[in-house]
Amino acid sequence: MKKSILVGIDLGSSNVKTVLFDCELREIASAKEEYNTIIPKPGWSEYDPSEWWKGVIKTFKVALEKSGIEPRNIVGIGVSSLGCCPVPMDKTGNTVYNGIPWSDHRAQHEVDYLKKYCAELIYKKCKNVPTTLNSAPHLMWIKNNEKEVYKKIFKYTEPSGFIVQKFTGDFTMDYSFASSEDFGFDINILNWSEELINAMGLDINIFPKLHHNMDCIGELSEKSSKELNILPGIKIFAGGIDITASTVGVGVINSGQGHYSMGSGANMMVMTDNQEISSPNLLSIFHAKGPELRMLDGVQGSIGYSVRWFRDNFSGLENISSKLLSNSVNSFELMDLEASKTKPGAGGIIYIPYLFGKFHPVLNPNARGIFFGLNSLTTRSQIFRAMLEGCSFDMYQNLNSCKKLGLKVKEIIVSGGPAISSPWCQIMADVSNTKIITVKVSEASPLGNAIIAGIGCGLFKDLDEVRNKFIIEDKIYEPNHKNHELYHELFGIYEQIYQKLLTTFDSLEVISKKFSL
Repeated sequence: MKKSILVGIDLGSSNVKTVLFDCELREIASAKEEYNTIIPKPGWSEYDPSEWWKGVIKTFKVALEKSGIEPRNIVGIGVSSLGCCPVPMDKTGNTVYNGIPWSDHRAQHEVDYLKKYCAELIYKKCKNVPTTLNSAPHLMWIKNNEKEVYKKIFKYTEPSGFIVQKFTGDFTMDYSFASSEDFGFDINILNWSEELINAMGLDINIFPKLHHNMDCIGELSEKSSKELNILPGIKIFAGGIDITASTVGVGVINSGQGHYSMGSGANMMVMTDNQEISSPNLLSIFHAKGPELRMLDGVQGSIGYSVRWFRDNFSGLENISSKLLSNSVNSFELMDLEASKTKPGAGGIIYIPYLFGKFHPVLNPNARGIFFGLNSLTTRSQIFRAMLEGCSFDMYQNLNSCKKLGLKVKEIIVSGGPAISSPWCQIMADVSNTKIITVKVSEASPLGNAIIAGIGCGLFKDLDEVRNKFIIEDKIYEPNHKNHELYHELFGIYEQIYQKLLTTFDSLEVISKKFSL
């Protein structure tokens, strides 16, 4: 057992990460490889799945070489990925069209059709609502607009399923993915609904085989083992969507726990074992633990991206200072220092973080980012702190949607790159009036995949054992109730700004298209 190695792989929106762990879930080595998003025309986006596979092969080999381990000690591999990106394939596993991700808006006509004719049935079967953030509209678009391509589809799956197919030759999808991103799955019977699939105008035969997230899907094939330079027969697992795997990786495995997964965007998730609770404003996702535990998820589009946008456009001084210090202190840390010296409330400035539109509680692609309340005394530090506060208001709005359903959240585990910011974590605690906890996990999704593989391979008993033994709390941020009183008042204005500008957003979108702004 001491030599057993687990591998966690995660396909993100811009890169693939491969991480090797020992049997005590200590990271041994890792590698990352970037790939491009294809933009065929405005409003469209695609991925070439072959680039994912090339990235997996390269990062696997690099991580293996870095580690110095014997490849024969690898016992299990787990894979997760970005969600809502159907990958249509032929019988040989070759793609017949690029993957169409959630950021693509070409299928609005199909979404409108689903809202008009299938919304009630979708909510009954799936506890979700039609948006462009789901895979079914993209498949419908292919059928309506690329008829010859649609005829070539043998099966479709999601990005993690594509890699699993490369590993094993099987066309599969896990329960977590199916429950949230792929209309057609009836959560009441844990199977595809022919009634719903027919209503959407799709064919049930192109839907892949379903499996529990904790199940071994198959074994690494002879062909793939040669490409990876390892032995065949290694057990393969699917952690599902990246946020499902990361939730496992940070030890959020019980009802009542909250997990705020932060990256370029973010997901505020609350766990519940109450099967009667649902909301059209929140994604309903099966936890990797099983269908008995669901994640109610509020999506945010521009969280870490907002900070990166600010750094790239307005933080030249911090970028120069970081270089002068030989990058011993990065520009984000210098920006954090400015924010920590600025009083809560940021001088009355409120940031609306809708750089990619608003995602919750209702999807509005026309919404825009705003700085509200600027005056002659406004400083750059206040503007940056307002950005952290505004992103936290967005999280708070999602959390409130869960609380309105009767869910109680005592603490929120925060993960992802932005979680290393102590000022931001304290702001989140103060805004939400909830304890914020970070954990000592560098890559939550790959770790979650390794945990799932480890349980499936018999290295660990269950998720509870893993959480108790290996998930270590790092920092705890208790809410400042006085600050919360202030933020609660500002949050009211935050909501008012959006509501009062609804028609203005639409008017600006019309003008932007007319004059190509």
